[in-house]
Order: sequence, then structure tokens, then C-alpha cells
Amino acid sequence: MNLIDVHTHFFPDDMKSNRIKYCKIDANFNQLYANDNAQIYTEDDLKMILDNNSKLKIVIQSIGYIDYELTKYTNDFLIELSHKYSQVKTLGSINPAWSEGKSVDELKRIKKLGISGIGELHPDIQGFNLLDFNMMNPIVDYMVENKMIFSVHSSEPVGHIYNGKGKMYPSILYSFALQYPELKIIFAHLGGGLPIYFLMPEVSKELNNVYFDTAAIDFLYDSSIVKIFKQILGDNKILFGSDYGLINIYRAVDYIKKSDLDTNNLNNIFYNNAKQLFSW
Repeated sequence: MNLIDVHTHFFPDDMKSNRIKYCKIDANFNQLYANDNAQIYTEDDLKMILDNNSKLKIVIQSIGYIDYELTKYTNDFLIELSHKYSQVKTLGSINPAWSEGKSVDELKRIKKLGISGIGELHPDIQGFNLLDFNMMNPIVDYMVENKMIFSVHSSEPVGHIYNGKGKMYPSILYSFALQYPELKIIFAHLGGGLPIYFLMPEVSKELNNVYFDTAAIDFLYDSSIVKIFKQILGDNKILFGSDYGLINIYRAVDYIKKSDLDTNNLNNIFYNNAKQLFSW
């Protein structure tokens, strides 16, 4: 089966062997990986996965760092992987909360070196307001002009609390997407439930630029949610994402297959939609 996983995370070896050091450097990395049970996967793991699955392609996302130097370090790591492996594309990181111009400069640098966009940004812990349009405008303008993809963490306004959940609720995501109709946006984790509001006619007409990935779906929803959201959105706005290394890629595949969608729907979710979005 051809498969594109749009939501995975891999890290430099040094961040695995010196976890505590990097937890002290960056609050978002600390939030997500301070616990020793939180697995940190590296290039060796990536290579093994790709070698064993010739029909698999992977988008590796950053995690939205706060620290400037760590952001550049991890962006360079992702750039290297995207050059080294034909089955890999990458989304780097910036922090809009940096001083004026720094975010756009780093965005320009990584674009020139082959990164496809930015994400998975975590506005809460990174300390910026996604709806501060004066701050976001120059970033988005450059991304639209250069056909880059913007991925952001999304949160459910109800349900259990987990590390990194944050407060990127559907109302915030909707307002952001509404402001930037030409920006290609991925709302991770099925947009915190935002697709339910596509039953409102004005929402479905306004958010043509938005995609939703299925990352960590089996921690959040019953598998039937995929079929329900497919009925609301159609099957061309849903992207398969596992959230590896939190969840095994093929465990996530099997979970989505339980949703009882037909073969054409699954092919679009597992492969065709991401192939088109990432120009693969």
C-alpha cells in the first residue's frame, strides 16, 4: 500500500543521549520529552523504517521550539534528512515570538535549503498569539508567495489533559484560517474537532485552504470519527498522520482502517491528498 505519513518526529542523536540538557534549553522539548518514557527517535530509526517500507513516504515535522539556536540546529538536521532520503520531506520551525525579522530570516533560510514549510508549531508554549495578525502577516506573506505549508498543533476544548495539549481550540484555528485563505494549513490532531463546524455552510465555504491530519487519533477518538469527518469534509481534506514516535505508523493505519471507509476514501487519506499537497 502506498502511504504518506504527514506527521512524524525524529531528532538528532545528541538530543536523545542528552535529553536533560535539551530539556533545560527549551521548554517545549521539556514539556514533551522530559519523561524518560517519552521515546525519542533518531535517524537510525528513520532509516530502518524506510528500508523496510519502500512504499512509505514520511513528512518529518519539528515540534515548535522556543530557543533560537536549538531551532536552527534542528532545522539543519531536518534539511539534511530531506536531502539524504528521497522518501522524506520536512517541516522546520520558527518562533514568531522572536525579535522582529528573525522568524522571516530563518524561514527564508530553510526554504532555500529545501524545507517544505513549518510545523508543528505550538503557540501556547512558544509564547506567541496565533491571532496577532500584525506579527503573523510577514511570515504568512512569505509562505504564501513561496507555496510553503503551515502546520499547527490543535487542541480539543473538552476531554482529558495530556502533555502538550495546550489551548489551540477550534475557535482560534478557525479565526486564523479565515484571516489567511491563501495559506495551505494543516491542523494537526483533526483540528481539535473543528471539522464538526463544517456543517455550518459559511465555514465549509470559507476554509477551502485547510487540511486535517489524524495524528494521535487513537489516543483521542473512536475510529468511527474518520468516517464521520469524511462525511462532513469529503475525503480530500483528511491527511494520514501517525504522530510517530508517539504511535507506531502501522498501528495508526490499522486503527483508521477500522473506520469502515471504502478503498477510494482510504487511498485519498493515506496517500493521494498528501501527494498533491506536498507536490510529491
